[in-house]
Amino acid sequence: MMNRSFSAASLVLMLALAGCQPAPESAAEAQVVRPVLTKTMAFEGLAADRFAGEVEARYKATLSFRTFGRVVSRSVGVGDRVEPGQQIAQLDSTQQELAVRTAEANFASVQAQLNNLLAVEQRQQTLLEQNNISPAVFETARQARRAGESSLAQAQAQLNKAQEQLNYTTLRADNAGLVTEVWVEPGQTVAAGEAIVTGVQPEEREAVIAVIESEGSSLQVGTKFTITKQLDPDVSVPGTVREISPQADPTTRTVTVRIAMDDPAGMLRLGSTIIATRADVGRLDLVAPATSIFADGAMQALWVVDVATGSVAKRTVVAEKQESGDFIIREGLAEGDIVVTAGANSLKEGQKVLINEGHTN
Repeated sequence: MMNRSFSAASLVLMLALAGCQPAPESAAEAQVVRPVLTKTMAFEGLAADRFAGEVEARYKATLSFRTFGRVVSRSVGVGDRVEPGQQIAQLDSTQQELAVRTAEANFASVQAQLNNLLAVEQRQQTLLEQNNISPAVFETARQARRAGESSLAQAQAQLNKAQEQLNYTTLRADNAGLVTEVWVEPGQTVAAGEAIVTGVQPEEREAVIAVIESEGSSLQVGTKFTITKQLDPDVSVPGTVREISPQADPTTRTVTVRIAMDDPAGMLRLGSTIIATRADVGRLDLVAPATSIFADGAMQALWVVDVATGSVAKRTVVAEKQESGDFIIREGLAEGDIVVTAGANSLKEGQKVLINEGHTN
């Protein structure tokens, strides 16, 4: 009887101890694959020497009417090429046409009056030569003719002004270019000077970057840059600073810098996002973003990806922080190493990672 009681108690105790032990990790938990952002280390200039920007046309103009009115037609759209003198838009010109006809009629009337005054003056001159009238009478006729000439000049000026106002109802291109923006549609009433279309001359392009005010002082007109297309690093052209804004933007405290590009083949299209790198940078370093560095005791470390195994390994480095926030890696990394740039604090030694998305060079 005692043996049976002992066996039953032993069984209960074993089951209780078994329930207290943690369950083994499942295979899925042990092999969590975490997507990460990475960067392939390469010798490059500091972030302070590289600026993001955009390709813009050097020459840009917004066309507008010189008079108010209702738009009855617009002849061009976004993307259309225009030639000098080509019609862009047309206002309702009924009022201006009536003004021209009125001015023409007035000019004709004044012209006829002047012709009569000229005839009178000639007759009076003949009579004066025959001593049939006094010089005072002839002088009166001459003054009347001069007044008629002044009236004709005034009528001519009024006619010219009316014709000019009529011409203002037709908007034409001053230069050849490409329409990039359209501001009005037919049927709208516009004021004088209101934007109708914006056009550029696409043949001459330049890179436009915004530089922090404190860094802008190190640039000057003539500073050399290399302009690289962000989405295609193989596409790059040389550039030279053409213009530096004399005043910083009051909101962003940045200075606009315009860089003329030597891009005869037109590889960098308008609107392309670019990276402008100073060509006079003396030293290139391995630069890692601040998000990749974490503390490993008293040392600095980061995660390096082993492409063969798809896992990460901790690497101790000697890094020097810059004002931009990036770190120059002095020891511990080599060109071509792939480091994790985001989520470093949530990784473990040997953890599998996915770098297909977000991988940057």
